Amino acid sequence: MNPGRIGIIGGGYAGLTAAYELQKQGHDVTVLEKYGQWGGQAATLPLMGTRIEYFYHHLFGSDTHILGLMDELGIGDQLRWIESKVGFYYDGQVYDFVTPFDLLRFRPLNLFNRVKLGMMYLYLQQVDDWQRLEQISARDWILRYMGRQIYEKVWGPLLRGKFGDLADQVSMTWLWGKIKVRGSSRQGATATEKLAYPLGSFEIITRALIERLEAGGADLRTNHEVIELVTDPLDPCRVTGVVTKKETIPFDVVIATVPAYNLLEIAPPSLDEGYAELLRAVPYQAAVVLLLVSKKSLSRIYWMNIADRTMPYVGVIEHTNYVPPSEYQGRHVIYISNYLERDDPRYQMRANELFELYAPHLKRINPSFDSDWIEKKIVFHAEAGQPVITCNYSQRIPEHRTPLQGLYLANTLQIYPEDRGTNYSVRLGRNIARMVGEDLGNGGPYAPRLA
Repeated sequence: MNPGRIGIIGGGYAGLTAAYELQKQGHDVTVLEKYGQWGGQAATLPLMGTRIEYFYHHLFGSDTHILGLMDELGIGDQLRWIESKVGFYYDGQVYDFVTPFDLLRFRPLNLFNRVKLGMMYLYLQQVDDWQRLEQISARDWILRYMGRQIYEKVWGPLLRGKFGDLADQVSMTWLWGKIKVRGSSRQGATATEKLAYPLGSFEIITRALIERLEAGGADLRTNHEVIELVTDPLDPCRVTGVVTKKETIPFDVVIATVPAYNLLEIAPPSLDEGYAELLRAVPYQAAVVLLLVSKKSLSRIYWMNIADRTMPYVGVIEHTNYVPPSEYQGRHVIYISNYLERDDPRYQMRANELFELYAPHLKRINPSFDSDWIEKKIVFHAEAGQPVITCNYSQRIPEHRTPLQGLYLANTLQIYPEDRGTNYSVRLGRNIARMVGEDLGNGGPYAPRLA
């Protein structure tokens, strides 16, 4: 097989893994990242003598793809499994929400519904036939099988917090996937949850990938935003390269790992309208996260779901109730999480503005909370934080092979039925690399033509 010149748009885990796998196949690889840092939503920043993710991250027991990649990169021993503390804020009180016994103590539900909620978790963890679940919305499934009290006091507020006005359209398969993955990190009916975190943050995984790519001669370019795809003048349905804000670069193959709307922005007019419609069909919720460095702890909970829509955020993740504060010079690191439409005013707010909005509500979690605790405030945004997965979604997933010869798509729309995350980005990168390698090698109808 002749080596191909392969350009990858996007330096998150899908793009970096695809580059790594294609390089192992012998191809010449270039990765073009819009921003100044690698890792996508797992990118990190320096903080208190170490590094930490822009957006909170951990690994589950079922995350075999990224765990296997770490072993292959020689850093599998740099993981630790830590007991997590999951909580649920409702009506002014924080409840533990990990074991069946925690559910039995959840007083907002009557005893019968506490048992039903526990049975829901156990049942969905055993379900493998997700296809039949995608035909019904999470709202309708819960109302039908669990009842109104469980919906209104547990799942309804969480779905509305995550998906806003689109909450009623979210498929039950999406919720199944969240429960199925979470259950993989528990052993036995009464076991607490253990999650994995790399020593030194996810930066060690990103750095190991970059070092392997650099050692193999990959061309890695940050601050290279692709603004246009180039097509053959004699064949407008064949992609031959990209235009960045700095230069035009020829390629035999282009793999786009960007959100659907970004691909539409750079695609040529010759992109098939049916495929373009698939890209337009799935809306995204944007993510905005306020990272706080505090002198004191806000609560005892690592991951706190907020089931109260009078709160202006959906989650409080106190990272140092998971990784100890001693690793951050004794400071407490707290993420305040939100999923919003991009035109929501909160998405445009600066860190100080968000904190002023959130601070009174943090006192509802801990009445002792004082703004003087906070030493640093940083805000992070992700336009494509969460695809909104609606009913019968499997029928609307865009193919990896686009109608344009030589152009492939690998993004979070194609991870289904699982939800987005680093583990599935690694899987996605491997799958697209295998597909491109096969197409380059077999000369079939999808095979790009080598220059």
